[in-house]
Order: sequence, then C-alpha cells, then structure tokens
Amino acid sequence: MKTIVVYNNKGGIGKTTFSVHLALFASERRIRTLVVGLDRQGDICRWLSGGDEHLMNGHFFRVNECLQVLYSPMELPQDLANFDLVVADCPPHVEVVDQVDADLWLVPIDGRLAMENMGNVYAALRRAEGTILIVLNRCDLIGKRALEGLREAAHQIPQATVRDEPIPSSAAIAKASEYFRPVWKVPYGKDTQGDRAMQAMCGDVLKMCGFEGRL
Repeated sequence: MKTIVVYNNKGGIGKTTFSVHLALFASERRIRTLVVGLDRQGDICRWLSGGDEHLMNGHFFRVNECLQVLYSPMELPQDLANFDLVVADCPPHVEVVDQVDADLWLVPIDGRLAMENMGNVYAALRRAEGTILIVLNRCDLIGKRALEGLREAAHQIPQATVRDEPIPSSAAIAKASEYFRPVWKVPYGKDTQGDRAMQAMCGDVLKMCGFEGRL
C-alpha cells in the first residue's frame, strides 16, 4: 500500500481538487483506493458522494468498486491493508505533518504565499520522511515572469522534486467541484487543456508510487 498526502500550510490552493482527481483516476484503473478526508470541512466527502453523505467521524462510504471514502478529521488510520493506495486530503494546519505518515507528500503551489508557507513546514516534512513533490497549480494567472521565478525557487528547495509542467487555470477544472465529477466527466471538459494536464499529473504521481504497470 502507498500513501499520498496532499498538503500545504495554506488553504484554497487545490488540495481537494488534486485529491479527488488522483483518487478517481486511480480507481478507474482498478487500483483499490481509499480517500481519507482529514479536513474537518469535509469538502472531499461531499464532492465524492455527490453531496449526499452526512459527515460523521469514522464514516465510510463507497464511490465505486475500487474507491471508498473515510471522513476522519486529523487522524489517518494505520490498518488499511485492503487498499493499494490511500489519498489523504489535508487541512492547512502545521500539526498535520507530525500526525500522518506518507510515501509521497504532494504539495500544490499557486504563488508566493504558498511557497512561503511551504518553507514554514519544510523542516517538518523532512523529519516526516517520504518523497516531496511540488506541483505548480494555476500559476499562469500570476504571469510568465512570476511563474518562472516561482519554478526556480521551487527547484532550490533541497530534497524536493518539482513537476515542471504546471496545472493551468481551467474553466473545466473549476466546474468539476460544481458537478461533483472529475474534469474529464464535466460538460465540455474532456480533452480540454485542463483535462489533459490533470490526467498527466495523476499518471505521473501514480508512477512515482510504483503503479506504472497499472496505468
């Protein structure tokens, strides 16, 4: 089993969007996946249930044959042997790093504040072990020069991997949460730039976790 923790000490930068798409992408490829909603807001649980599930601590529900969801604020269960992959959607709290274990820390960055917040928790991430992958998200909105500066700064973070291809700002991705679907299943979302970028990112992340033969 591999655990991907989607985290940054900043809200509103795409953690839930990344978590949902990773989980659905994996389950569509028959990878037995559990999503854990560590954030008390429970947005990922509402998204994956189509808005139908009530949020109660420890509540499981099934999305499809290969995807289940657990609402478990701030607590990642240890005994999860029935799954190939666990995706944890985190709140923007510093203490998360010391409370969960990860094979891969997936860190969305959308600008300078997110980068600075990443710096604030970097030492804790290194203590927690696991690979750190930085993904630039919606950074085309900040301008080409600022994007290049942000990419350069990300590459200077020791022992972190930077995915050079950013996820663009995309109306199709923005619609995904409104429709409770992944971008490739929203109206006019399939084969858009946002869809291609999101699926490519999901594939790259799963390859880093050893699932290349199942993609």
